[in-house]
Amino acid sequence: MFVYLLVVLALTCAVCFGLYRLFERKIHNHQLSLDDGRGYYLISMILAAFTCSALSYFMGDFLGFAQDADRQGLLSAAILLNAVIALLALTWGLTHFKEGERY
Repeated sequence: MFVYLLVVLALTCAVCFGLYRLFERKIHNHQLSLDDGRGYYLISMILAAFTCSALSYFMGDFLGFAQDADRQGLLSAAILLNAVIALLALTWGLTHFKEGERY
């Protein structure tokens, strides 16, 4: 179960970091304005939280954690932890976006 939690959390962190780097690069290269980039990042993080939580549930169900009554609580905790990580990444990303300099 511990390895399952680590894999699921690593997946969520990787998705969140990848989305942050994508929008940071687009903002820095002036392909998006700062406000538009933040808005798109907000929507993408909400979708990432939902997607990663759903994938963690299906992966846990596939591994048999949903059938065991003792492990169902840990499966629910993994789903909620994914949502919390995505929301923390959203907060961190929105405060760290900076617009690139124009010369």
